[in-house]
Amino acid sequence: MNVGDLVSFHSDFFSSSADQYSSPGLIIECDDSHRQVRYTVLWSDGKITNEHSGFLKVEERHENR
Repeated sequence: MNVGDLVSFHSDFFSSSADQYSSPGLIIECDDSHRQVRYTVLWSDGKITNEHSGFLKVEERHENR
């Protein structure tokens, strides 16, 4: 995952938490200074959260035609 990618929140364990995220979100920052990479995400409702990579799924990319 990279800054600028569109993502959605995804978790099998915290499935009820997915309702709190307004997908898609845009990765605006990547912090790899920890054991696990954390991403700052700007969600479509304007909220900004920090998420571990395991909770994010990159949306499919569509090429311009």
